[in-house]
Amino acid sequence: MTITWQQVGFIILTGLFSAPHCIGMCGGIVSAVSLNSAASTQKSMLLYNAGRIFSYTLLGAVMGTVGSFVDVAGKLAGVQGLASIIGGCFLLLWLWRRFQLPFMNRLSSFLHKRLAGGAKRTANQESGHLLATGIAFGFLPCGLTYAMQMTAASTGSGLEGAAVMALFGLSTFPALAAAASIASFASKKWRRFMRKASVVTAIAVGIISILRGLAVNSVIPSINPWLW
Repeated sequence: MTITWQQVGFIILTGLFSAPHCIGMCGGIVSAVSLNSAASTQKSMLLYNAGRIFSYTLLGAVMGTVGSFVDVAGKLAGVQGLASIIGGCFLLLWLWRRFQLPFMNRLSSFLHKRLAGGAKRTANQESGHLLATGIAFGFLPCGLTYAMQMTAASTGSGLEGAAVMALFGLSTFPALAAAASIASFASKKWRRFMRKASVVTAIAVGIISILRGLAVNSVIPSINPWLW
């Protein structure tokens, strides 16, 4: 499967419009990283997000590689958009019950201890710590990334799966960078609003993912290639 421009647009729009979700769910993490780092906010965010996007890309490559099995399973079941439907269901389940793949939290914790351990660091060690923190936290359970991983799986290609997740990671960067920049003066009321907005955004993404899968099978009409 070759990624189309419509899919590229969908991935970018998902990342950009997921800003409330990213800020609400991960804003505290990036704020803590930024406020507790000896490096500047700009440097800490660049290194942290570089590590996070690396993890996303790696996950995308893995999901794309095994995606051919999902594709075959979907064809056997008569559901061509199976990966998209599964991704949307994962996201909605995550919101409802904080459903998560059990090994993701453990993997993230293990990587953080191994890669980002240590209290006193030089400037170079601080940079490595920020990068390693991003890599570790890139494996944290998140319904939105589950949905995008299913999109990566639907490509049936390790290279294209990696491209999907890398593009998604880059598209979410502005929101997380903004969260770090305004962390020092954000009010509790504003943070509560962003948490609520994050839920609404994630629900929309989950539903759209399911609708895209149904539209592929002509169960429902297609509205637009960039949506479903």
